[in-house]
Amino acid sequence: MIENNACLHSKLGEWSEDLELLRQNRLLEESAFLRFARDRGVSLSGFIRGEPGEFNKRGWLSSDREDQDGTLFFHPFRSYSLQRILQHVKQKEFVELRSSVPESPEWDIRRAEARASWNKMTDLAILLEPLYWPEISGRQTLHPSLNENEYDTKLSSYRERVFDLLKRLDPSHWKALHEDLRRYACQVDDNGDLYLLLRASTWQIRERLKGPISAALWIRHMGEVVRRGFEQVNAERWKEEDWAFGAWVGRGRTLLYGSERPLDEVHATRSRIALRFGLFTGSVVKWYVEGDTEYYAIQSVLKPEVAGIELVNLMGNIALERANIALKLRDALDKDCALRRFSMISFDRDVVENVKAIRRHVDAGRVVGFIAAHDPDFEFANFTLAELIEIAADLDEQRGASGEALRCGNWSGIRSARGFEERYAKISQRSSVLKGQGWGRAMADYADKHPLRSDNENERPFWQEIRAALQCMTANYDFQRDRFKFDRQTFALVERRGEE
Repeated sequence: MIENNACLHSKLGEWSEDLELLRQNRLLEESAFLRFARDRGVSLSGFIRGEPGEFNKRGWLSSDREDQDGTLFFHPFRSYSLQRILQHVKQKEFVELRSSVPESPEWDIRRAEARASWNKMTDLAILLEPLYWPEISGRQTLHPSLNENEYDTKLSSYRERVFDLLKRLDPSHWKALHEDLRRYACQVDDNGDLYLLLRASTWQIRERLKGPISAALWIRHMGEVVRRGFEQVNAERWKEEDWAFGAWVGRGRTLLYGSERPLDEVHATRSRIALRFGLFTGSVVKWYVEGDTEYYAIQSVLKPEVAGIELVNLMGNIALERANIALKLRDALDKDCALRRFSMISFDRDVVENVKAIRRHVDAGRVVGFIAAHDPDFEFANFTLAELIEIAADLDEQRGASGEALRCGNWSGIRSARGFEERYAKISQRSSVLKGQGWGRAMADYADKHPLRSDNENERPFWQEIRAALQCMTANYDFQRDRFKFDRQTFALVERRGEE
């Protein structure tokens, strides 16, 4: 095993011609390096020269090239070593200002060892950068002197040499250095979730970042380069760079991010990470309702397009799936599954064919989300007969007709929405049907003022359904799909037990 810094740094010189052609980040002369570090919140002095050159003279900070006139050049990764050296210098000054007792030689030795480890980590990251930076940044830069085939040939040869070097390094030693780097990045900026969001974004966004979050991002990117190299050579897995302290229980990362390895599978987890920040395009849940009444009732309570909820009015065609419906329910549910989008279905149980149709979709595994089976229908599942009469009477009065005719009318034997509409048409002084936008909004308004049913003081199912739709914004699609199913009789969500 080779672990000394001199060996790794010598490889940078030995392979400098290849690195000049293959590296993805250009070297920065000292003045540009100073600006780069300052933009990331590092406090430095000087404009043309400063701490980087001084630390290099003392042997604390390695450079990546020195021209004949003495101009030093640094890889952007060197900002990691620079920050850590500055931190130690400030700690030493703090101790000396408050103590007249000289520090022991042992402390100087430890500082020298620490500086060596930081430079060693940076050296290896720079050696590995041509191999993994294109995947991390999402872009690949070709040297002007190479065409694509020449670049691929040279990169393949370089990869073999780098992998041979990695095989001679002790993975446990470097894993410890990687852990130290992750924890330091957390000290610079402790926003692991934000890092995942940025890592899933475009390089153009990340490149323009300033301040500590940018410094931590570059450090974590550097750590990812090293991790990917050792994982590929040794077929093992290290903790990813967003993970600094603590432990994840079971499949916690999968439940939260959609994968145990969100950085390795960023394309698969991007939507889940964005959703955690409330950032998404399109709908998170598609809510299929049977007709106008419920459609407008829901619309009056929330703004679906803002909440990420897409309402679809099936216009009473759940069972028939007629050709004039723009998107058949079966096809729409299949698309929801393909997009990992929650599906909600609201329907009335008083139509036997509706029940059979929804049961077929459940048996086929097309529904991941919530099913509201209204018994017998939306109106009577949510309101008593007396409440419906009062809502209808108020609606008539708002439209210039007397509501007393409804309040004093004969409503005996009415147990369904269809029967209520027919009786309303006979009693009301308005020559109008009781359905559509006005009726739906009137019921939602009444439910808002009276959230509990008057007969049993239970919460109206309408509010449970609204809440279920909103909960889809933070629910885990894979977890619900794998752990829950629908009862075939009640359509209630139940936990899977004893199923493969």
